[in-house]
Amino acid sequence: MKHELLVPVGDKLSLIAAINNGADAVYLGGKKFGARAFASNFTLEEIGKATKLCHLYGVKIYITVNTLVYEREIEEVLDYIKSLHKIGVDALIMQDIGLIDLVHQILPNLEIHASTQMHNHSSSSLSFLEKLGVKRVVFARELSLDYINNIETSLEKEVFIHGSLCISYSGQCLFSSAILGRSGNRGECAGMCRLPYKLYEDNNLIDTDGEYLLSPKDLCSITNFQKLMASNVKCFKIEGRMKSPAYVGIVTKIYKTLMKQYENKEELKVLDEDLFLLKAIFNREYTNGYLFDDKDIMNIKAPNHKGISVGMVTEVTNKKIKIKLTHNLKQFEGIRFKNSNLGLTINFMYDKNGNLINEGKKGDIIYLDNFLNLKELDEVMLTLPLVKIDKEVTKKIPIDIILNAKINESLEIMVKDGDNTINITKDYLVQNSKTSPVSKERIEECLKKCGNTPFMINNLDIKMDQNIFIPIGLLNELRREALEKLKNLRENVKINYIEKEYQNRNIGKRNVIGLSVLVRTKEQLKACLDKNVNNIIVINKDLMSDKLCYRLPRDEESHNEKYSRILVTGLASLDKFKGYLGDYFLNITNHYTLDYLNNYCPNLCLSPECTIDDIKDILNKTNNKDSIEIYLYGNIELMIMKYCPLNTLVNKDNVCHVCQNNKHYYLKDRNNALYRIETNTINHSTTILNTNKTNLFNKLDELKKMGIKNYRIELLDEDYMKTIELIERVNI
Repeated sequence: MKHELLVPVGDKLSLIAAINNGADAVYLGGKKFGARAFASNFTLEEIGKATKLCHLYGVKIYITVNTLVYEREIEEVLDYIKSLHKIGVDALIMQDIGLIDLVHQILPNLEIHASTQMHNHSSSSLSFLEKLGVKRVVFARELSLDYINNIETSLEKEVFIHGSLCISYSGQCLFSSAILGRSGNRGECAGMCRLPYKLYEDNNLIDTDGEYLLSPKDLCSITNFQKLMASNVKCFKIEGRMKSPAYVGIVTKIYKTLMKQYENKEELKVLDEDLFLLKAIFNREYTNGYLFDDKDIMNIKAPNHKGISVGMVTEVTNKKIKIKLTHNLKQFEGIRFKNSNLGLTINFMYDKNGNLINEGKKGDIIYLDNFLNLKELDEVMLTLPLVKIDKEVTKKIPIDIILNAKINESLEIMVKDGDNTINITKDYLVQNSKTSPVSKERIEECLKKCGNTPFMINNLDIKMDQNIFIPIGLLNELRREALEKLKNLRENVKINYIEKEYQNRNIGKRNVIGLSVLVRTKEQLKACLDKNVNNIIVINKDLMSDKLCYRLPRDEESHNEKYSRILVTGLASLDKFKGYLGDYFLNITNHYTLDYLNNYCPNLCLSPECTIDDIKDILNKTNNKDSIEIYLYGNIELMIMKYCPLNTLVNKDNVCHVCQNNKHYYLKDRNNALYRIETNTINHSTTILNTNKTNLFNKLDELKKMGIKNYRIELLDEDYMKTIELIERVNI
């Protein structure tokens, strides 16, 4: 299997860096509907140009349309996707289930990849994706390579191998959305995991060696690359559409070099200077990640770019900072003083005699102006190295040229690039020349002039008679025409554009349940039983009985539940538990997703990210109104993590017990808001609950008038009487 290196591109210079340094494919986003809304991104016209450029150099281009889509946007996003298909992009990376089904039906020849935002964390979810029509699955970063290797599927496999990590399962994080109104499912994540928090056991502060308790290190797979190349993973993906062109170039070069070394059966080795640049351009410290079962994934001391050490401050005055260099340092590079966390770009650098210099060498003493008012001795970290950024593609495409020049025959040229062949025959008969024959050397000189074209001669085969005459101008014209035709052929890949009608495949049953209440305590359960609540949901099996509904854990590979009622929380369980209820973690924001999933679940809770207007829009389009459930009240689960802060920070990775000690644990943010930590006692996965309660009781009458018949309440610390009060307020 030929592996593919997939590289992030946030702007044109990053695209050029990716191509020049060996990317097999790139992924980028448009101005809308991509999960990196704050990257520069590309207009449709720019995507068209990028597609031609990529295809010219044999690079595939995938476009991110990997956000949840609302009803009001369907027509716009569909027009956009049709335009992308006509442009000739190689695939779309998508998240929204209903949109994927819609696009797959309407545009059957457009390749679709299932974004990691779809929570692709188990083998059992892949059969669902196969039916949905995707060709490739981007696995969750919480899975190990061994696990992925052992999955049997018709889908191509793609994994992240380098870059920033999300601490929450992707597509399952509502933290930024709930707190700041910036949805990670809409590409607007505010990075809540990179903020400082304090850990509390009830009212007691727990001492932690750092405040950034949700901030992971960066993923780096260099030391395990041999295992990747030996795996059945098709595509190796680098994170970083928000990163610089220098980052894109450096990371791409390193991993592409490793791929070539493996293919050539050479020792896999990264040059010291490349490794230095890799750390200097961006790192939060490195981890092998869950991909290689590395448990050391967190850097709770700092959430930002760490850089790499280049020297020590040996003396500080009000005017100057004296530094002993351990590595070369150049003018205009960016540095940060590690302990003080003060940083600057070096505009002026002085030697020991006070002379301005533009570079200090390893071992030198240099001086900087103390504009930062640095007070103490400190370590100097390089955080912004000077890296050459190409403004044009410098990569060359090797070609073979064959020229047939036989007397009394038409002059013919053939150009090959490995996949394509261009033949041009000129209406000119090669003549016998007795006085001024053209030499083979002169013809070679003429044909090798590739100039500013993207091509370079690999092989040149001139089949010619002796003593022939060919006008040099004609040879030049022939060469230019052949190369231009080859360039056009490579740029303009043929597109088999087919557009069909959409067929709503919903044949599912609708289910009016009325009120569902999730309980966490026996007291809450008793209140629900006393009030004859139609659907009582439990997450603790100790509370479970045949009459109740068990909510499946979101992060477990397989479930063997045999309860009469089950709440399905992810794609992995839809096939196995067909006919049961669907939770809000399925991310339903439009009627296409609702209708598609209604084939599996007769009752479905809409995403809590939907506004009242969004709900109205869905109701106006669907025939499945009776299946819709609304999250009415409760502390929404903001994120789910494989990482367990209690085990790591409280138990210090010993045999875990803290989640079973009947105490409550919280994260406290800078505004003193407390977020409850709930831990799965079996696998240590952790959920964080919102400090604020969702409360739509003031919208209840309006929702009822709209035709909503099903409502969800989720309880946390509510006692018996409060539970009774909430149930009675619904009044269904």
